[in-house]
Amino acid sequence: MIQPTTVPPPIEKPFRRVVLAGLVGVLLPAGLLGWSFLMATLFPDSSRCGEYTGCLGFLVDAWEVGRWVAVVLAWPLLHLLRVRPAWPVALLAALFLAAIWQLAQAPWVPRFDAFALIVVSGPLAYPLAALLSATRILWPWRALFGVLLLGLYLLTLFAWILA
Repeated sequence: MIQPTTVPPPIEKPFRRVVLAGLVGVLLPAGLLGWSFLMATLFPDSSRCGEYTGCLGFLVDAWEVGRWVAVVLAWPLLHLLRVRPAWPVALLAALFLAAIWQLAQAPWVPRFDAFALIVVSGPLAYPLAALLSATRILWPWRALFGVLLLGLYLLTLFAWILA
């Protein structure tokens, strides 16, 4: 009698996972900026364009709505790039992103620094989430990234309380 063979699960490579998650963190904000540029090019006479500010209104629209669309699109993009499992990375990255965005909107953060925080939020959040959810990472490292996430939320909380 022939015994059925079981296929071993694929060996996860943490470095590959982190790099691909970082790529997602770069692609999603680039998509938002590309959408803003495209809308400004197609509709230069829109009410979103001003005499002194140019078409920054499209960028504001992309930020207000598009950031949440990007969070939702993260899972399919991670899955497409074969980051497995993709849903923990997308979920943890959303938690990191929400904390970074709230910190960027704190009243004491200068506007240029807030913009820089927002721009680097994706390239920071997705690799950190990939590390935190990786199965081959030792528990002390996972705990370190978990403490980092908790510290980020506490910093955000204190930033709003002290403001």
